[in-house]
Amino acid sequence: MLLPIGLSLGALGLVLWWTWEPGAFDAVRDTFRPSVFALAILALAIYIVTGGLRLRHISHGALSARDGVRGQLTWDFMSAVTPSAVGGGPFAAYFIARENGLALGQVTSILLFSMLMDQIWYATAIVAMYVAAVWIPVFPTSLGAVGVGTVALYLGGLLVYITLFAYATLVRPQLIGRIVTWIVRWKPLRRFESRVRHEASRLRQQAQILRSQPLSFYLKGAAFTLLYWMARYGVLLLVALSFTRDLRPVLFVFRTAGLWLSGLIMPTPGGSGGIEGLFVLFLAPLLPDGYGGPVLIAWRFLAYYLVLVIGLFVAGRAVRALLMGDTPPPDPTPLPPPASS
Repeated sequence: MLLPIGLSLGALGLVLWWTWEPGAFDAVRDTFRPSVFALAILALAIYIVTGGLRLRHISHGALSARDGVRGQLTWDFMSAVTPSAVGGGPFAAYFIARENGLALGQVTSILLFSMLMDQIWYATAIVAMYVAAVWIPVFPTSLGAVGVGTVALYLGGLLVYITLFAYATLVRPQLIGRIVTWIVRWKPLRRFESRVRHEASRLRQQAQILRSQPLSFYLKGAAFTLLYWMARYGVLLLVALSFTRDLRPVLFVFRTAGLWLSGLIMPTPGGSGGIEGLFVLFLAPLLPDGYGGPVLIAWRFLAYYLVLVIGLFVAGRAVRALLMGDTPPPDPTPLPPPASS
């Protein structure tokens, strides 16, 4: 945890120095509205609880609402201390399986569907950003023509990847095996071939199970995902509104979506350091002079450091067991479909 916290604190210091304006803290103190900040705390609670309820829904009741919330907190915690491109899913699966006596394959099926719903949300957000860019400056002009083009190209590539991921999961699971076979033919990866093929086979089985679910299962999952991400965006928006009313909420939300999407490729744990830099590029220009630093500090404290502390408290026992060499539970079967389907 020291590495991401150190990177984040260092980046916060740089942002404060970069955005500092004489008298800024006095102005922030005068305009701060605690009631709106309390709504930001409520939004944080909503996104965590909604994430837990989504896990409960996907598990068909195998997880209680409480177990789902604990799983979501663990997922967020591990995502905060692992590179963004990796995410906290593997350890979250281990934790949920261990804490609830479930097969690891069953839990990875649950997380696979959660990831699929998030990917579909990302795709929706990217398309919405492209459309909105016709009327409002969704892509920061401070990036310059080259920077805006790079961001737009990255989002386009991400959209292609998401489309492939969803297609392979829901339409042609056998495509997963073909892609994996092609990748492990690369000489440096051949020693992992048997293990990778086994995981790909299990992933195909899980994809087949997801395909068998009724439409209502997907609609409820999409509704939970919508609430989850809107609450997550709302945390940052409400933190900003608690300091100043001088901003454009719709544009601010679109820029927040761009910040999260760009943070997916950060190589640092939880995107720490990089997220703060993206805040300066995407959102600081939308705030009055001198307000960028205080808003960033309040947001990261609420949505990052607080989640780290709570997540460590929730997952601490599983972390210790893993560090001491304990093994995850057996993995006989993936998630079975409900009897009604």
